[in-house]
Amino acid sequence: MQATVNYNESAKTRCQTKTVSLQGYIIPIAAVCVCLISRLLYFGKYIDEWDSVNFAFGLSKGYDILHDQPHFPGYPVYMFVSWIWYKIFGSDIQALVLSGVLFSSLAVFPLYELARRVFSKEAAILASMLYIVNPQVWLQAEKPLSDAFGLFFVITSILFFYMAVEGVHGASKSCLDYENDKYKTPLVYFALGGVLLGLGLGVRVTYLALIPTMAYAAYQITKKIRRKKVAMWGFLGLTVGVVAWLGYLLVRFTPYKCYKKFLSHADYHFHREGNSILTTDDYSVRFSDIFHNLSAHSLGTWWTDAPFLRIVPTIIIALAFVSFFIHEKWNFKTRFLLAFFIPYFLWIAFIQDAIRQIMVLAPFLLIIISAGLMHGFTHYLKDKEQGSRLFLAVVSVFIITLAIDSMKIVSVNRNEEPPSVSTINFVTRNYDKNDTKFYCLNDWRLFQYYAPQWCDKKSSHVYFVSTMSKVIKDLERLKNKPKNILISSKLFERHKYKDRLRRLAVFERNRYAVADYNWLALYSFEWR
Repeated sequence: MQATVNYNESAKTRCQTKTVSLQGYIIPIAAVCVCLISRLLYFGKYIDEWDSVNFAFGLSKGYDILHDQPHFPGYPVYMFVSWIWYKIFGSDIQALVLSGVLFSSLAVFPLYELARRVFSKEAAILASMLYIVNPQVWLQAEKPLSDAFGLFFVITSILFFYMAVEGVHGASKSCLDYENDKYKTPLVYFALGGVLLGLGLGVRVTYLALIPTMAYAAYQITKKIRRKKVAMWGFLGLTVGVVAWLGYLLVRFTPYKCYKKFLSHADYHFHREGNSILTTDDYSVRFSDIFHNLSAHSLGTWWTDAPFLRIVPTIIIALAFVSFFIHEKWNFKTRFLLAFFIPYFLWIAFIQDAIRQIMVLAPFLLIIISAGLMHGFTHYLKDKEQGSRLFLAVVSVFIITLAIDSMKIVSVNRNEEPPSVSTINFVTRNYDKNDTKFYCLNDWRLFQYYAPQWCDKKSSHVYFVSTMSKVIKDLERLKNKPKNILISSKLFERHKYKDRLRRLAVFERNRYAVADYNWLALYSFEWR
């Protein structure tokens, strides 16, 4: 009996997770603080696109997904946190941006822990620093959108899934028996990952692409723990996370109305006007855009229209990837990372290829870049005279050049008026709404936010339309033609009427500070 007790105690001791003192958390906590301060210094102050207006109206006019306040599925987790800040500060844009600033900064902690567990403490420190100065991650944190906010849920859920796989990979049978009997790790980690992923789906539906990663983690765990138990804990965790926000939507708006809104949104977003492969005319252009959005926007590498300063991080990133693939061993750690990258790359390739969706890959690529740099140091510089100083110099230059470029981008985002807002201000300052009609795309929603007086009557002053043929059709039905007919450069088929369009103004801003519609023009249209 005594021997059994001693055996169990011994197994318990071997299986307990290594405790980390408060001192061990100083680095990631400091990184979170640095990230938070950097974001607060460049706080965004413009609502500049359709989705942002939807979020803002969800706070100021009342939460209603049936009237796109915000649009389906309502992003309830992001909106709930933003609602708390809105009640405190009374500003919709401050509330929305602060939510992204806070949670994207908190994401540094799980990012550090994931990099430390998969590779090393040194790689974790470097990955955290690169995350803080990454141009796209920083920029999106300053915008009134949910993407930077959602990084916390993505990284944390992936961390928990990895911890679950890690827990079973190196554990003995006696260890697993003890863990299962007490319902401890790795099942608890797996369930927590499910909860975070479920909550993340209430931030961005895009995170459905992480379901295969969760399934892969479950498969690895079932090698040593019974399949039914793994399925039960994973399903329970994911269900808790999803029900936390979906239950509210179903109760408030009824299942039928939610279902109808889902069909309408899915048809528009993924089929008629979305950025899925179904709406792509030229596949080569699509994949070229994906590569540009991933490399230039999300990683800060050089492009033909990017500052020459980006040559430096481009070279270092390329060398880091080469070093990683040469020296990193093929093991359960790299297989786990692959189980994340493959499904998410497929999601981007076929379903959503916008920069904000692609940005999710950036933190995980930064971990690989950091590991590649550490491999380079270990294999080529560690044993050489002045090797450590050279490595420190390279890393310092890498981080500083990225930081300079990123600060320029977020400064533009904060201080320069977006082209979409400039268009509205130009129209409202120079034209009388009673004898003017503006045909536009996304600007229609922005007019509702910045110049609601122009939207007092449906379609009378600002008309939401996508093509010039629809403009002609609308004008033909009007008995009293407006004196001023204005056309946005966003409309398709403008080339068919170029002889009747006169450019009035052009509004342009840094492409890497405004990824969508960084160049806009306003035209007057001559009606015959």
